[in-house]
Amino acid sequence: MALGLHPGIIFGVAIALFIIFHIALKWTLPAAFVLLAVIVAFIGDFGFPYRHLVEGGFGFINLVLALFAGTFFGHMMRESGAANAAADGIINAVGGRVLVVLTLVALPIFVVGMFVGLSGVAVLSAGVFAVPALKRIGFDDAGTAAFIAVVATAGMIAPPVNVPAMLLADGVNMPWTGVTKALLFLSVPVLIAAIVWFSYGGGPKAVRKDVENPNAGFGDTIAGLAPFLLMVAIWLAVRIFPDTLPDPASPLILVIGGLAVMHKVRRPELRNVVYSTFTGTPLLLGAVLVTVGIVVQVMTLTGVRGWLVVSTMGLGTPWIYPGLLFGMPLLGGALTSMVVADVMGVPAAFWLIKQDMIINVSALSGLAALAEFVPPTSIAAALSCYVVGGGTVGQVFRRSWPPLLVLVLMAVIMIMFAPQLAGIIT
Repeated sequence: MALGLHPGIIFGVAIALFIIFHIALKWTLPAAFVLLAVIVAFIGDFGFPYRHLVEGGFGFINLVLALFAGTFFGHMMRESGAANAAADGIINAVGGRVLVVLTLVALPIFVVGMFVGLSGVAVLSAGVFAVPALKRIGFDDAGTAAFIAVVATAGMIAPPVNVPAMLLADGVNMPWTGVTKALLFLSVPVLIAAIVWFSYGGGPKAVRKDVENPNAGFGDTIAGLAPFLLMVAIWLAVRIFPDTLPDPASPLILVIGGLAVMHKVRRPELRNVVYSTFTGTPLLLGAVLVTVGIVVQVMTLTGVRGWLVVSTMGLGTPWIYPGLLFGMPLLGGALTSMVVADVMGVPAAFWLIKQDMIINVSALSGLAALAEFVPPTSIAAALSCYVVGGGTVGQVFRRSWPPLLVLVLMAVIMIMFAPQLAGIIT
């Protein structure tokens, strides 16, 4: 006999179950998500959702592969000494000038974020170049993690690949073309704000120059960054010659970059790299992505996703704006920035359909990206703490709020002044 529960009631029950399982009982996110999905399917009168558990689990498999590949690359850079060599070379070249050091170490993180479209992968792979450099000039764990997380998020929302924006574009049937200017307009100010803020406001109180190799020079920096430069060369080549060269996809490119330094990693160290890649925080976040896919699948099955779409479109002026500003990061904190871009961002883009859709999609992806710092997932913040080996998500957010405020302002400006910006950034 069908229960006939309204999707809004099912959504409320899901929130209550999540609070009980994850917050009260302290279950891990994957365990809480799986049981929540099963119970929601039952009360929605769909029985045990065998097929949807499997299908949903593969919903973000490409992101899971990129996550593990980025982790592998980062650990290879550490074990081979490439990250330390690059850090020493940079600091010996520019001394203790924090602004210059931050600019140089931000570029690899930002670039990986650009081409992968995921902040977590940028943190795990290119963040390892920033950690030794920032610690050598006096940054503590929380400050280092905060800088990496913000720059990685700025890279995620930059062109040519922005996964939340691509999901939005797919949801509104918008071709993924002509987005470069709008996404640069959104992301570059955040990158600049991060570099300036952590140089003069959120940086170390006492700048020092502490290197392992005082003789390291420009050649050591290039050698250390060689695997990263190889990856960039592949990313650029497949875009310059799309009809000639097959695209191996970002996970394989990251693995190729990591294998480039295999000759410098001994067998016991390689064994540790493989073990670290598939255990701990990367494994937990991979499981989170798998189970979030299950939750989204069951939300769609029970009508909750459609109800959220209709509810978002029905907010009306002026409630739509605070609803998006607070609702997207909060819901995204539970379901990740990618999912909230699809669930809330798509109906919001349709609500704003009278405006330029490229600007709408770009701005909404920026609001969704704030979820990278919101618990319980807080992917960019959590992975930054993992890469650094210290700090907490709360500390990262407290250090990051000025550049994140710039991200909010840029997104709001794009939505509010879309007609005026249409001829400039599109």
